Amino acid sequence: MAKLTVPNSATLHQFKGFVDQPAAFADDAGPAILEFHPNWAHMEPLALSMIAAWGAWCRRHGKRIEPRNLARMQYAARMKLFEHLEVDYHPKQVEHEEAGRFLPITRILRREHIGPVIGDVSALLHLDDDPESLAAVQYCASELLRNVLEHSGSPDGAFVCAHRFTDAEPHRVSIAVADCGQGISAHLSRVHPEASESDTVALGLAMRPGVTGAVPGPYGTSDNAGAGLFITRSIAKGTGGYFALLSGHAAFRQRRSRSAEDEVTLFVDPYDDPRHDKYPLRGWQGTAVALEIRTERIADYGGFFEWIFKRIPSRKTKTKIRFT
Repeated sequence: MAKLTVPNSATLHQFKGFVDQPAAFADDAGPAILEFHPNWAHMEPLALSMIAAWGAWCRRHGKRIEPRNLARMQYAARMKLFEHLEVDYHPKQVEHEEAGRFLPITRILRREHIGPVIGDVSALLHLDDDPESLAAVQYCASELLRNVLEHSGSPDGAFVCAHRFTDAEPHRVSIAVADCGQGISAHLSRVHPEASESDTVALGLAMRPGVTGAVPGPYGTSDNAGAGLFITRSIAKGTGGYFALLSGHAAFRQRRSRSAEDEVTLFVDPYDDPRHDKYPLRGWQGTAVALEIRTERIADYGGFFEWIFKRIPSRKTKTKIRFT
């Protein structure tokens, strides 16, 4: 029986507790069980986008989704999770929440759909008064979408959502994209045979500059030359946020820096970074990627971006890149 379990904290901080799903893609004739924590569930965009992608996979395989423990799922409903799952959800009462500041779960089927979604980010996240942070969020969202669509191969497309958290310091924007397609290893191994060795190897390659190639158009140009995940990983780390990538039987998470005063060093090879976690998974069919941007640390996005971009070395090097 296909089953996806949501713990009480499905966040980037409590990463492994949610992403390691043993039976999510069981291929049988029964229904698909979506089980939330019986008391409450705090979900961030990574979990929401993955659940939506999983729901599309279930429907494509003729599985009816049976949700359990829906007592306090108002936030998930506002993020349009149950609309994408085609599950009726009618809360007995609507709890007050801060208006706006989130991009609800949105399905992206083709590259030309990216532009309108990125255009909505300013209004939906209320970032129009912070142009430096807005530029960083728009770049990262477009790169994550472009990368996932490029290798997915899923007829269901990709699912994106974001949330700007301002209720506690530090303020941050969390963005996530997920699909249930072919996965990174299958995509990269066509050009890089070493990617077929394992999903861990494939993830490492995908996060290095100059590996995945370039895509023409405003949200993937010859200028980025396959550096999109490297740059988004750099932006997350440079601002002190998490970055996470998972596909197949492997997951990677770049940790937050300890404090704003930390010296931040970037590594071309993500596995050279001493501040990373590497997890074996029991299997996620497809790919999910998420990051945090701590907006108060971006004073000059243009300079920040150019500083990173100019220091992208050959993918054969293991050069460290140091923020000052």
